[in-house]
Amino acid sequence: MGVGGNIKAKKIINITYYNNMNKQEFKKIVKELVAIKKDEGLLCDAFKKFEPDLNYISFGRYETLIVDTLKLAMEDKNDWISYWIYDLECGKKAKNKSVTDKQGKNIPIKTISNLWEIINNKKL
Repeated sequence: MGVGGNIKAKKIINITYYNNMNKQEFKKIVKELVAIKKDEGLLCDAFKKFEPDLNYISFGRYETLIVDTLKLAMEDKNDWISYWIYDLECGKKAKNKSVTDKQGKNIPIKTISNLWEIINNKKL
């Protein structure tokens, strides 16, 4: 038994972390990340009004840090978080059969709650 009851501790490099992020904490962090991405887009649009040749302003270094931390905390070995954020544009492009189980049954991935369920589904 790990610290705090039945939480398992893992040691990676010289950092010990505990996989104890609950669904509400996960949703809060992902919602904030989605909001930051939206704000980043609005900021880019505003700057383009002043300088039409501006390509893009990005806070990608911080976004990568958050995504990598979430992946580590959630033990997302299949990279579902990146798939949901980047390929499915935070679930907006999710369609029927974006994710299926081994029998070909559709697994929803449109919402943050769906993402949580997929990451914690050890059968996928």
